[in-house]
Formats: sequence, structure tokens, C-alpha cells
Amino acid sequence: MFTVMWSRSASNQLTEVWLDADSNSRLAITRYVAQLERHLRANADRIGESRADDIRVLTDGPIGLDFRVTKSARIVTVVRVWFIRSRN
Repeated sequence: MFTVMWSRSASNQLTEVWLDADSNSRLAITRYVAQLERHLRANADRIGESRADDIRVLTDGPIGLDFRVTKSARIVTVVRVWFIRSRN
């Protein structure tokens, strides 16, 4: 199990994305973040795509995020969040 932490900037970005979203998107974001936290706690080192400096990127929901995995300490830190616009 990993401990999930959110950097201050990622937390602020999530808040901004949520506030700028319509009500349907807000609901989707809220549900996604709850599900995401569970997945990060269980499998942070195996989800998303790997990048340099222990960063991974995940773009399969209403938001995208960059997160850093520190395997030795079993910590995952969300470092950046952005809204993913629907292509519909």
C-alpha cells in the first residue's frame, strides 16, 4: 500500500478545475478522484505511463494528473492536475 499525498499546487489545480466545471463534470471529477485515490494506494507504481524522475502520468478520466512514486517510502505524490475536455 502507498500513502497518497497531494502537493499544494496539485490540490489548488484540482480545486480550480472543479470550480470551473459544470455540475455533471463536477460529479464525474468527484467520483474519479475517490476511485483514483484507491487505485493509487494499491497500485501507484503500475498505473499510468512512466516519465522521467519517477513521475507517472494518468489521463484516463475527466482529469489528467502527474504523480511521483517513491517506492522505497511507499509514497505517491500528485504534483499536477488538469481538466481533460471531452471530444464529443
